[in-house]
Amino acid sequence: MKEIEFMEKINDLDPALLEDRPAAGKRSRSKLIRRFALAAAAVLLLAGTVYGVAKGIELRKTDSPGTEEQGFEARVQLPLVPRSSFTGEIRTAGEKIAEQYQNPVSQPMFSSYYADPGTYALSFATIDEAAAYIGLEGFKLPTFPFDEYDCSVSAHGDEKGRVDMVQLTAERIVRNDIGAQLYVTILTDAAPQSEYVSGGVWTYEFPRDVEFRHYTTPGGKDCAIAVLKPEYDNDYLGMTGYMAAGSALYELNLGAVPQEKYDVAMQILRDWADALDKE
Repeated sequence: MKEIEFMEKINDLDPALLEDRPAAGKRSRSKLIRRFALAAAAVLLLAGTVYGVAKGIELRKTDSPGTEEQGFEARVQLPLVPRSSFTGEIRTAGEKIAEQYQNPVSQPMFSSYYADPGTYALSFATIDEAAAYIGLEGFKLPTFPFDEYDCSVSAHGDEKGRVDMVQLTAERIVRNDIGAQLYVTILTDAAPQSEYVSGGVWTYEFPRDVEFRHYTTPGGKDCAIAVLKPEYDNDYLGMTGYMAAGSALYELNLGAVPQEKYDVAMQILRDWADALDKE
């Protein structure tokens, strides 16, 4: 399936998919867990040079004793890409991070904004510009048939400026009133471990349950799918697909899915997995 065909299938989703989301998860630097919001999705492909192959994804439920939080985790073993392989301007991100540690910015009063000295991020007008900023050989991007979107690249590192993770994000993608969000995550050889953990949590105020599905592409690759199930019949589903392809983890997030559109959303995840497998 071509990327354009896949994007056209996304546009079949009801705009109501964008109106409600489960609570987002919390980010942990020690486990490299990033906050995520369930939303709709697009696709990003990594082809050509492979610096190692990502291993299969393990999904599991989580529970925090003594708290009101429950959730799930998606764990994957990613290869550690040499930092010397990045040839774009992201090579200077480590210096910026070291400067941020030396000159920390205070959190504004009465603001939810958090100034993390270990993160340096830049916004870009297009996905192509973001890919050029990363400058990783084999980083292949399709043409996005969307009217507009917000794109950024973030580098995460320590006080010495050693970048351990690079993440490309595109969100608030808009076309025909359909929104989307995507993440592609790469670990470098400065990462303390090759395991990357994603996922989310929710509280008893927003009761959920989660069940796990797996889809195998014609090429034999596994797409792990977490389905967040609401307590009430009139509430929305949340569906997240995970695929390990090449050296990266790809996350396709569908959020606020009406329960009657479960089959439509599941087919979108299958089409995405098939398209990613063929590249």
